[in-house]
Amino acid sequence: MNQRLTFSTVKDSVTGFIVRLIPILLLASLTLLSFWYLKKNILPELPTVARSKEHKPDYVFTEAKLTVLNLDGSTKYRLLGREFKHYEDDASIDVLKPQLRLFNKNAQPTTVRSETAHISGDLDIVELFKNVLVSRPDQINSAGLIINPFFKLNSEYLEVFINDDRLSTRLPVKIQRGESIVTATKGADYDNVSQSILMFGDVSGVIAPNNSFKR
Repeated sequence: MNQRLTFSTVKDSVTGFIVRLIPILLLASLTLLSFWYLKKNILPELPTVARSKEHKPDYVFTEAKLTVLNLDGSTKYRLLGREFKHYEDDASIDVLKPQLRLFNKNAQPTTVRSETAHISGDLDIVELFKNVLVSRPDQINSAGLIINPFFKLNSEYLEVFINDDRLSTRLPVKIQRGESIVTATKGADYDNVSQSILMFGDVSGVIAPNNSFKR
């Protein structure tokens, strides 16, 4: 039996379809409206800007001690100070009233004092300023004889290269080794391993026997 479509039937079908479609259209409209509102009213997340580090102390220690070791665990050097200031930008350290001790298995420890000091961020270079005094006591053998006389160096500036175990200055310097006293107008290099000294500029002084200064 064939069903005849009338205008009324078609109209009712279309009307029903539209009625069912209205909730979907309303939901879609609400979704688009919500998305537009959020996009318009919520600020986008700003990119994170890295904070530039400033050259100012991030740590300050008083009456502190810094010890740096060799790979075998032995002490390379030890630094005492009244005040340590660590800087965040380059990891360097400023020290007030430093007392630096350099350890050498072949000789007595060498002590360096000054008014202030600056340590590089990698802890390999120590600069000392004002009233610098380097000293090492006599080295005495088992028989009580001096086999390496005491050593002193005075200057207003000194640079200590820890890895090379070498001390250097280009300011006027006074050096005493045992009974020998020598001055140099343009500084000196001191090798703490071989105990040798290389002096620069005008050199003058008194050299005792068995003391070797090089110019």
